[in-house]
Amino acid sequence: MRILFTGMASSHCTKPKNTSFFVALSDLVSEFADVVWDSPKFSWTREDLDKFDYIFFGLTPPTSLSANKLYPALNLLSQMFTSPKLILVADGAQMWQYKNSFEALKRDYQILLGPFYSKRADYSWAVANPKFLETLVAHMVNSPWPRTIYPRLPWGSTSKAKSLLSFIPENRITGFNLDSTLIGPEVPRIGRSDYWAAENVKSSWLEKVEVGLSFPISPNKPKRNTTDAEISANIENSVGLIIPPQEREVGTWWNYTLFQALNTGTPVVTQWQDTISFDPSWGKLGYQIEDMSPAERASVAAQQRHSYLAAIPTMLESQEHLRNLLIESNIER
Repeated sequence: MRILFTGMASSHCTKPKNTSFFVALSDLVSEFADVVWDSPKFSWTREDLDKFDYIFFGLTPPTSLSANKLYPALNLLSQMFTSPKLILVADGAQMWQYKNSFEALKRDYQILLGPFYSKRADYSWAVANPKFLETLVAHMVNSPWPRTIYPRLPWGSTSKAKSLLSFIPENRITGFNLDSTLIGPEVPRIGRSDYWAAENVKSSWLEKVEVGLSFPISPNKPKRNTTDAEISANIENSVGLIIPPQEREVGTWWNYTLFQALNTGTPVVTQWQDTISFDPSWGKLGYQIEDMSPAERASVAAQQRHSYLAAIPTMLESQEHLRNLLIESNIER
């Protein structure tokens, strides 16, 4: 079996060194198929694409700056929209952007041909050959949507995700959890320093939380090309990891650093309203962690890890779920 991984952003087309949901998905698929990563090309025909058994397509809000493969990617989507081989993956860092962006595209695809996008790669080709956008919008309005998957966490409701992706029919959206593939043996860390590791330090939520903390915050990504190993070192030496929720009331969402914390015995603090009903250990506040002894913090981290593992499928179950999803995609369409 030969499967193509591609999409609308560079991170969907060339396998990044750092782990993401899309990367983890490709690693899981590679357990039973040959995986090919490649950038979409206008030269690809339907015949070229049909040589693959399946195509996992990374979906990015088309009006987003990160959609730097926009035009050839939407051309591929236009060609393969009705194919049972196509699986869409909504793994964006800001889930709230999807709905507005795709609804705008459906209302008037000409927005993507305006001067604002003139610096995008292949802009001139798209302006000269806009038929693919017209065809795509017609499919989006009239054709059955491809199966679309998003990273499902063990907390929160599926209704939230379906609301965020409401431009896609509900019966075409599937939450998928592959987190057990990212959780290895726990390596307890002794001799931590009094600081917090944190994601998205520009978050307005984090700014409010920081007011109540005594320990300073160390950003996980002080520079753009920070590696997973450097992020892990920052986390494992800290008293805890802070993961801010996504903006626009999206809430706590999938983030690879969560698994780096679980693998190093590091307690996680996030928006407690999202997670406390899942397990009390996931509802701790920052100042509470600071007031604990090292042994108490380790106990919280251990309970977080235990509760998380108990609530997610095993790697074999995730593989089986994925295989069934591919089979169902063929049957349904």
